[in-house]
Amino acid sequence: MIHAAGGCAIIKSDDPDVIQRLNQEAAEALAAGRAAGYQITEGEAMKWITLNPAKAIGLDKETGSLEPGKRADVVLWDKNPFSIYAKAERVYLDGAVAYDRRDPRYQPKSDFELGQGAGR
Repeated sequence: MIHAAGGCAIIKSDDPDVIQRLNQEAAEALAAGRAAGYQITEGEAMKWITLNPAKAIGLDKETGSLEPGKRADVVLWDKNPFSIYAKAERVYLDGAVAYDRRDPRYQPKSDFELGQGAGR
């Protein structure tokens, strides 16, 4: 395996749409690796989109895993994050709620909605 040999597998994207689905991209790579006969755990695959990218750019002491003193950017899923049916329930950025699927105060607004109520 790559990581056993000291490598650092990473799933990343600069595409604004794909970056929102890195969990699905990792799931595809995980399935392909397993189909090729590699024994890869979901924990190892999760590092492809969390700790390994942080390590690659020298930020693994600050972010990429949940440890005391690190920046807490976390997504809570309603299902296994490698499922195409998984939906983000809540997102925390730097430890603060940035999105909550059940709370409209923490949901994105469209450009149209942003202009509503300004003159009221």
